[in-house]
Amino acid sequence: MKQPLLILSFLTVNLLLNDTAAAAQTLATARSVQVSSQRTADQTITGRVTDGSTNSGLPGVSVVVKGTSRGTTTDTDGNYRLSVPDQGVTLVFSFIGYATQEIVAGNRSTLDVTMATDDKTLSEIVVVGYGTQNRRELTGSVASLKTTTIKDQPVPNVVEGLAGRMPGVLIQQNTGSPGNAPSIKVRGLGSISAGNGPLVVIDGQPLNSGTQTNAGGLNQLNPNDIDKIDVLKDASATAIYGSRGANGVVMVTTKRGKAGQNRINFDYYIGSQEVSKKMSVLNAQQFAEFNKEATNTAYLERVAGASVNDPNSARPAGLRYRYPQGVEFPGVNFNDPNSLTSYDYQDMIFRKAPISNYQLSASGGSEKVQYFLSGNYLKQDGIIRKSGINRYTVRSNVDAQLSSKLKVGVSFSPTYQTESRVNSDGHWASNGVINAALTLLPFIPIYQPGTSVYNSELYYATPYDWSGVTNPVANITEVDNNVSQLRLLGNAYAELAIYKTLRYRGTVGADLNYLRQNYYQTSAIPTSSLLPLTPNSAYAYTNQNINWVTNHTLNYTLDLSNTHHVEALVGLESQRNDFEESQVNANNFPNDIVRTINAGTITGGTSNRTQWTLASYFARVIYNYKDRYLFNASIRSDGSSRFGPTNRFGTFPSASVGWRIIEEPFMKSVPVITDLKLRASYGLSGNNAFTTNYPAIGVLTKDNYVFGNALSNGLATSSIANNRLGWEKSRQTDIGLDLGLFQNRVFLTADYYNRITTDLLLSVQVPTLTGFSTAVQNIGKVKNEGMEFALSTRNIDGGGKGLTWTTDLNLSFNRNTVLALGPNGDAIINNSGIGSTNITVVGKPLGNFYGYQQLGIFQNQAQLDAYPHFSDSRPGDIKYADVNGDGKIDANDRTIIGNNQPDFIYGITNSLSFKGFDLSIVAQGVQGGQILNLSRRFFENLEGNQNQLTVVEGRWRSEQNPGDGKTPRANARSTGSNGQVSSRWVENASYFRIRNITLGYNFPQALTQKAKIQTLRLYAGVQNAVTFSKYLGYNPEVSGYEGPLTGGVDYGSYPLARTYTVGLNLGF
Repeated sequence: MKQPLLILSFLTVNLLLNDTAAAAQTLATARSVQVSSQRTADQTITGRVTDGSTNSGLPGVSVVVKGTSRGTTTDTDGNYRLSVPDQGVTLVFSFIGYATQEIVAGNRSTLDVTMATDDKTLSEIVVVGYGTQNRRELTGSVASLKTTTIKDQPVPNVVEGLAGRMPGVLIQQNTGSPGNAPSIKVRGLGSISAGNGPLVVIDGQPLNSGTQTNAGGLNQLNPNDIDKIDVLKDASATAIYGSRGANGVVMVTTKRGKAGQNRINFDYYIGSQEVSKKMSVLNAQQFAEFNKEATNTAYLERVAGASVNDPNSARPAGLRYRYPQGVEFPGVNFNDPNSLTSYDYQDMIFRKAPISNYQLSASGGSEKVQYFLSGNYLKQDGIIRKSGINRYTVRSNVDAQLSSKLKVGVSFSPTYQTESRVNSDGHWASNGVINAALTLLPFIPIYQPGTSVYNSELYYATPYDWSGVTNPVANITEVDNNVSQLRLLGNAYAELAIYKTLRYRGTVGADLNYLRQNYYQTSAIPTSSLLPLTPNSAYAYTNQNINWVTNHTLNYTLDLSNTHHVEALVGLESQRNDFEESQVNANNFPNDIVRTINAGTITGGTSNRTQWTLASYFARVIYNYKDRYLFNASIRSDGSSRFGPTNRFGTFPSASVGWRIIEEPFMKSVPVITDLKLRASYGLSGNNAFTTNYPAIGVLTKDNYVFGNALSNGLATSSIANNRLGWEKSRQTDIGLDLGLFQNRVFLTADYYNRITTDLLLSVQVPTLTGFSTAVQNIGKVKNEGMEFALSTRNIDGGGKGLTWTTDLNLSFNRNTVLALGPNGDAIINNSGIGSTNITVVGKPLGNFYGYQQLGIFQNQAQLDAYPHFSDSRPGDIKYADVNGDGKIDANDRTIIGNNQPDFIYGITNSLSFKGFDLSIVAQGVQGGQILNLSRRFFENLEGNQNQLTVVEGRWRSEQNPGDGKTPRANARSTGSNGQVSSRWVENASYFRIRNITLGYNFPQALTQKAKIQTLRLYAGVQNAVTFSKYLGYNPEVSGYEGPLTGGVDYGSYPLARTYTVGLNLGF
């Protein structure tokens, strides 16, 4: 039975590659292997592999029987055990950074090997555009991370695991909603109207760029499928990607099989998630006292001779103690606060949510064919009830050496994800459940007394009637918002060795995304007089995005007498993206049983279709003289359909140099320094990630015309054409240092950069005779300047037996400055959901917060009389700064009150191991910058119409009881414009977060091999363990209006989860 199965497995692999000749040859080989195994019994060889300089065991060394796929790896102490077919085999010992050895086993049953370091392979291989380079020869700025360091973190996407690990790369988890990608910013913000996110390249395949700062194509990748991530930061590294490289490039390399290293791995973890922070709000008793005070304040100010002891019957309408709008609740008596029952609505929407992840992979192969196959299932329930995702991912990477000159490969990875969404974010007008849970009156039950009918009028009306609260539990339970997404990502390549020094590579790839969303509100959802919802309403939305790319390169390599090394690359690439979307709306469904659109009355719909193409030519030359003097130059020409004929093509050159001082003869007298290199680069890259695909032409849109007293459909031009519109260009200078000390036990990388982006796309005013008020032009300029440091240390080196402790630190500074705006330098003022909240001006960073500057609280009438104020201000109201000094407070006194961009960012990772145990602690921090917490405009409005944060307990009550000096008085008819956008709502965005703590144990291989297990590891961990921050909101990384001009605004967002996990890794 074993022989047919063995033959069948060999045939399957080869037939998948359509190589019938190879299949036939393999069939014969399989038969001979089977016959041979029947004739000769295998013998076992054991041994230990050690480091020649320290005599300590080397873990992870590959031990392979030459010419076969039979092999193993050494355990944590350097020991190995391998069955071989006969006594004449040759064993190949290989490990990164060490010279490969081939040793004939002979008749030995024990074979110990000492390995020496190999300077030529000591440095890691870095993935750059259309190729790889040894880091020791690198002249650009590239941050790298092997994903083995984050494989046990419970993160649904790999980007979360990168936070705090790379200098110059700011990764922020703006929301904790399952399925949402963190934002990525590489060396600051460089654009106003185009995207600020990096280009994502997966296995050489560029994906569609994100429009702002999202993680692009990384969001749905299985983290366990990724082998390594390299982030290209300076122009010498990114210019090879031309018009898409201005914001950096994230190079993702997925795992592939290795000859002779056949592995089956199973990874599993399960965990529990909880909200990492809860907000402190007033309980029923505190609210009752607060509401009475607010009502009495308004009553006493407006009625002569009034007293706080006057009953409701003696008070005019609107100045009485109020019950919820339109609803009288039995037993609610503010004169007896202790009779009130307090409800915790945060507990009603939050929950402890399970998370589980299953991963199975197989990899290996022979010298002819290598493979990596994996399957993954992730189930993550959200910490807000009813939210969560289910993701199914498969990956197949196969490489085949068809002949001595031809190699081919294919990668294919389908992903299917389902998501249940809740409307968590946004202020009161958005029906966000976070805002509702915090402002709902604390004594009102979710259901009307004695019924299962939801309460709807859950707030007190004010004279302005300017805010309201919907039922948060109803908005979760009675709304279905289900999204399913199918993604097919794949590419194929062929490499042909034309000559020994000339190689051709051709690649074709596709990224297909299909999304479907079904939204439905049931008949049970309550409506509100202020926030009317539509029961029995629905919409169905679909979109599909198809991204095609193909590239072809010729690579020439020349080595002369081990002195001169030259690599030359030329290539061409083309890419096309097609996007379609449509939506249909309906209401008046007869019941909640059938929820498909055809069961309701169609009320409208919309559709859209766009496309763009890119044609590119590029070249690069790399020169290395005696591994000492390094030179790199590249150039790329991109032609884009997004621009008019005048500027359709752009050219993006770069050059860099490096001097490996360590290779100079005089450095031999300085043994403490083991590596020293200086780098410098300059180059030009571009940005074409615009929010529209047709910025250069006049776009037609639907319009209506009157013909013969009848309204007719027609078309009208919606934008003015500009055929001179071109690329946003980023010129960047980088100077770097690489320094290794004490046999590289201490390694420092430092970079200074100056990036100036010009020809920013801005909407500027044009003469009205054109028929338009504004037009898009290339006119703005922004600078990002900064420094980056990365320090790695081996604090204790136990040599595989004793304690080993390593530390990785990184620190990054960036200063963002606007250098030019429009023809007259006019400021850009933006809206973040309410009024003017942000301003961008020349000489300052992008996206400053804009409002009034709070100086304190007016304590008495004398202070009011002595300083400008709003006409209705009273003692206890806010004192705003008279910025322009004109003796009055008005809109002209608004000024810059903060900015979300940090002063510096940093990360610290400590890794310890001892006798099979390992501990990893990852921390990340942001220092400086602010958050505009506009949620507090409602959580602290002090009008008594809805619940408040406990911060209002520090409110002004009198001159003798002034409170905290920042919080104004309670007043049901608010005066003094206390709710204005002001510095009152600006908070410190600095934080220090312990991102992950993981403790694991690796069972000894001598024990596990008895159960036919190669590796066995158990681990436990916590993600988002603790955050140290002064921010009053849920998450100091929040940015509810993501964009370069409106970042850092909080209007209520999905909190981050703290996640506890246990898991195991099994290897066979």
